[in-house]
Amino acid sequence: MYALFYDLETTDRNPIGQILNYSFILVDDDLRPIDELSGLVRISRLQLPEPGAILANRTDVIQHQKEASDYERDAMRKISDFIWSCIRTAKGAVSFIGYNSSRFDLQYLRTSLIRNGFNPYFDQKLSPRDLLHVVQKAYLTSPEMRERVRKVREGEKKLSLSLETVSHALGLLEGIQAHESRADVLLTIRLAEWLKREVGLDVATYEAYEGLRLHTTAGTGAVYCAHEPQYEMADREFAVRTPHTLLCADHKKALWINLERYAVRQEPSSIRWRSAQKSAFFVESQASTDRELQALARAAIKQFQGVTLNNFFRKSSCDVEQDIYRLDFQAMDLYCRAIQENKKEVLAPLKAPEAKILFTRYRLAAPELNLEEPATRELFKRYAIYRYGGDLQLSRNIDEGEERSPGSHHSRLSEMVTALEQNREAALIQKADADLRLLQSLEAFYRQSEVVKVAGRELLPNWR
Repeated sequence: MYALFYDLETTDRNPIGQILNYSFILVDDDLRPIDELSGLVRISRLQLPEPGAILANRTDVIQHQKEASDYERDAMRKISDFIWSCIRTAKGAVSFIGYNSSRFDLQYLRTSLIRNGFNPYFDQKLSPRDLLHVVQKAYLTSPEMRERVRKVREGEKKLSLSLETVSHALGLLEGIQAHESRADVLLTIRLAEWLKREVGLDVATYEAYEGLRLHTTAGTGAVYCAHEPQYEMADREFAVRTPHTLLCADHKKALWINLERYAVRQEPSSIRWRSAQKSAFFVESQASTDRELQALARAAIKQFQGVTLNNFFRKSSCDVEQDIYRLDFQAMDLYCRAIQENKKEVLAPLKAPEAKILFTRYRLAAPELNLEEPATRELFKRYAIYRYGGDLQLSRNIDEGEERSPGSHHSRLSEMVTALEQNREAALIQKADADLRLLQSLEAFYRQSEVVKVAGRELLPNWR
């Protein structure tokens, strides 16, 4: 089975940000590369990278802008075309593999594709996999792998299963991780080879959601023990074992109740959504015979009998680019057509505003947009103030009257500048010259950005 490994470096931890560089490498059954696509993406006029992201991915943004030739829309076209070419090469389904990708890269890529007018589902011919899930399973089942990882973390309080840590432990990496997409993809492939050869776990075929075989027990009160790595290094046990019961399920997703949490507090917070190809859930197939746990499971199922897969999630109120999945298939098809034809009127049949909002932003990001035109400049200014003035909501839901909390909204530009200055002070103290150069480049980028030129007086009235 062919597999497509990928990695993204981005301007932000949230998908409203932008991909900076990317790499996709197609491999055969023996994990030998047979085709690839890698590239840089120019930073859009709507984007101001977060200082933390830049320090993590080590991107000199001024130099990046000199070297990158593709705008986001052009890069997404190349990526979409390449993925389709991989599907044609494979003549069928392709495993789509990243590292910690189910929680980050996959949503980021889908958001980037959609907002530039490309359907990210590829006729269901991509099967998402996450190598981190395989690493977690190997840590639980392979004493050799576990001992090697724990050895490199000796003296630390917390276990790390990052790509860098695991690759160091297994002798696959010397020095620090590059945090450059192509280098990270090649490292991910080497790690996948090791796990397949030494542990017998093939990321292209392994189903990390092991609860699927138990879906027929939904609502019965049967109790199963789930395992996950113990991240407290001081703990003598390497695994955490937690009893669960299955509330409801369909052919690929389910709601599981964590009975340990439920015993402490009988609230919906004990329920977790799990799904095939996205969730890691390592669970024993033999049901528990503990009568107290069985009674607890029956009580939980009775209490939550009105909670279903259809009503578990509240309707999100965050910005559409933080929850791109609010676009149903009809809205997505019309949006992609509107982008291709460059006609907003294509979206007229839609009652919900999300696609129209995305279309306006797509036009604002266009490099040919003339910001000297007064109406266009005013529209751009309103967006800049909305996003970098702190009104853009990131949290999926915020209750009425709930106070703003860290991470609930997009960072204000003033907060980003403060973070930049604090990181610069730390770099000066530590004599971290490389960090200083990255931060100086980022500040220069901020100052020459169209966001600051158009809305700087409102966003940073006292910035000198």
